[in-house]
Amino acid sequence: MIRSQPGVLTPAQSNSAYIPAARPVAICALLCALLLILVGCQPTPRTNVLNYLAARSLGAYDPPPPGAPTGSIQGQVLDESGAPLVGATVVVAERRGTPHTAVSDGTGHYRIDGIPPGHYVPAAVAPGYDETVAADDQGRPRIVAIEAGETASAPPLILKQRAPVPLPADLADQIALTQTGSYSATTSFPPGSAAQVLSYQYQREGETIDTLRVYLPLDADEGEKFPLLFFGYPGHVDGWEAVSVAFAAQGYVVIAISPSPAWDVDIEQHALDERIVLHLARDGSLSPHIDDGPAMALGGSFTSAVLHRLLLDEGDQFNGWVTVGGIANAFSGAEAFYAGELELPPRYQFVIPALGQPNLFPLSFLRYSPVYTASQLPPTLIIHTGADRIIPIEQAYELEEALQASGVPVETFYYKDVSHYLQIGENLTPEGEEMFYLILDFIERWLQ
Repeated sequence: MIRSQPGVLTPAQSNSAYIPAARPVAICALLCALLLILVGCQPTPRTNVLNYLAARSLGAYDPPPPGAPTGSIQGQVLDESGAPLVGATVVVAERRGTPHTAVSDGTGHYRIDGIPPGHYVPAAVAPGYDETVAADDQGRPRIVAIEAGETASAPPLILKQRAPVPLPADLADQIALTQTGSYSATTSFPPGSAAQVLSYQYQREGETIDTLRVYLPLDADEGEKFPLLFFGYPGHVDGWEAVSVAFAAQGYVVIAISPSPAWDVDIEQHALDERIVLHLARDGSLSPHIDDGPAMALGGSFTSAVLHRLLLDEGDQFNGWVTVGGIANAFSGAEAFYAGELELPPRYQFVIPALGQPNLFPLSFLRYSPVYTASQLPPTLIIHTGADRIIPIEQAYELEEALQASGVPVETFYYKDVSHYLQIGENLTPEGEEMFYLILDFIERWLQ
């Protein structure tokens, strides 16, 4: 399991954690990053940001001139047995994030044209397989040099079948699951909504995860069971209590969790927390009121991408999911960032560079990109506002197109509202009310 380095930057920390003291420091950081690539080390988010600032100061993120000559890359995708893998998506991304893709043919071969000259690490993913990059025998990424007018041959991309980390039967004991509170909560919409709230925490890898909440219909009778709604929130879970209470009051058990700052931008760690919580819900550790039928899931912003990782591993547990203002393609998101098209809050202005250079470290971006694994997703409701300047609505369009191409049932609600940040509680807008009932209808239909 991938683990972020201790003591590195988190999105919630101040900007000063990201910014180097001076240009010479940034240049030194760039040289260190090149050394890390050569020895096969994964740089930390802090190092990635230093590399970005250094490269930007040297003009490395300037767009290529119009009409500049390009090159091509070709290669083959194999499974672990060495057999050709058909239908794998291969991604080669530019430093500015722009993705170039191809799908492997009947012999596992692919070819991608129109790539600017430079150095790249190809990546691939296929249904039922983990994302991977071209690597040598020691597991170090293989960098492919692409020259104008030439076709570079990439080493084979060998995909391993996806195998979730096994969880112990006595999971609650192993992670020291502890109930830390119990209280009732109300919300003004829908009128009269109320729920019983249970708060939990647990321990993992020396960290305390204390952002787990359970919302139950108020005054649930002993032995009464309700369908499960699994919510992954982008901000602290308690800030979304009005939403959780509103859905619990409709006759559901809402299990809600928000990302732990301990894992920084490590999507696999965040997804593992969600998987742990799902298993705690299913084994009865969180409440005896959860029925054993299929669940529905909801995620928003970057946690939509986290949630899609859970769906890849536990898809048989869910009949559908809802993504609200979610990331669909981190590569095109990075492209918009480097083009200056995003309006990120100051505290998040370096989150995309923290993932690394897309051309050299594509896995971080590929794992945040549900569009490339759309065929494995359940029926989907996409909700997005055209006013979003943090995760533009084009991300929703990409996911909708990918789901339709894969034959996955998809519904959309594209609306106009204030911004990326959903207005809830006392600030609920008419669009927000409409959204609630649309989500509720989607849940009820797909749980039948």
